[in-house]
Amino acid sequence: MIRWIALASQSESRTNLIFQGTPGRDIESMAECMEKMGASIEREDQEWAIRGKKDGLVLPESYLDCGNSATTANFVSAIAACMDGPVEIDGDQTLRNRDLSPMASALRELGCEVSSDHLPYTVSGPISKGNSSIDESCSSQTLSGMILASPGFPSEVKISLQGEAVSRWYRDLTIESSGLSGWAGDYGKVVYLAPWTVGTPEVIEIPEETSLFPISLLFDKLHGTKSLNYSKFKGTPISETIEMAISGNSRKISLRDSSDVISPLAALMAMGNGGEIVDAPHARGKESNRIVSTIKMLSSFGIEVEERTGGLAMSGSQQPSAPSEIVGCNNDHRLAMTAAVLATKVGASLSGHEICDVTHPGFLGMITPKYSGM
Repeated sequence: MIRWIALASQSESRTNLIFQGTPGRDIESMAECMEKMGASIEREDQEWAIRGKKDGLVLPESYLDCGNSATTANFVSAIAACMDGPVEIDGDQTLRNRDLSPMASALRELGCEVSSDHLPYTVSGPISKGNSSIDESCSSQTLSGMILASPGFPSEVKISLQGEAVSRWYRDLTIESSGLSGWAGDYGKVVYLAPWTVGTPEVIEIPEETSLFPISLLFDKLHGTKSLNYSKFKGTPISETIEMAISGNSRKISLRDSSDVISPLAALMAMGNGGEIVDAPHARGKESNRIVSTIKMLSSFGIEVEERTGGLAMSGSQQPSAPSEIVGCNNDHRLAMTAAVLATKVGASLSGHEICDVTHPGFLGMITPKYSGM
């Protein structure tokens, strides 16, 4: 949904986003940033109508607040770089602690001034040079941001890609969405980004967030329930990863493209056949160092997990137990959701669990009425 907000805000035609549930705080942050740059967004229950500003986006009159969302920060930084003047960008304390140097470095190579590698910073455009490089082993968000901002580029830009790409299905989602909106570029070791006119579809139906799939599976594992129709996730990259992990057919599970699910997946594997999570060093750069914070959180529930350079290792047949102390959620919504689900089984006092609303407003109210864990 964040990608479609970025694209629709650069289109003069009306775009209707239709979705289920309530948009999380990350989505609202992106929407509010684009509104400050001139987009019009009409919000109704489960449908938003978006129209870009005629003659293009404009310099915001105040700073852009990205909240807790690094995706928003990366995308609006690239869009701000297309403007002739400074744009101040900030976020909450957790986002301020995150390393945004991949995007900052790429924009500096394109002739922009970026005052820091961490928020708050100021991006001063416009883009004045034609070559940049991106290390795809850090994140897919830098390249995605560049593609989504390219309608506002003054001329063609050559992006050289380096490293082994991670989170490839998020990258491919950007490419697919942009292609449906008129982008005619191709992905390769070198990506050429020329200015283009955005023409988003009139109606866009937003699918459910598949990265929440393992959270539901963990809940069902603990309580013997079936909370979702899991067939609708079949064939998605995350579903295939989860199925491989819980089947026990592989001892090593790669999260090269799905590092967001490391916390609930580690719990599921520890309660199942055990194994090792690999190819996830980029999980260290999330809202928390998600490898270290997952180990600490799960150990509070009596689940033992060992750190590896690129992931985690755990023995199987473990069961959670009630923590003896307050469990901190590290301002990390995926860590908090995993801890909250474990708490519905064994009870726990959680600190900072309200961060769940970043992704899923009402999540805690949804899982706690029947189970009094918290």
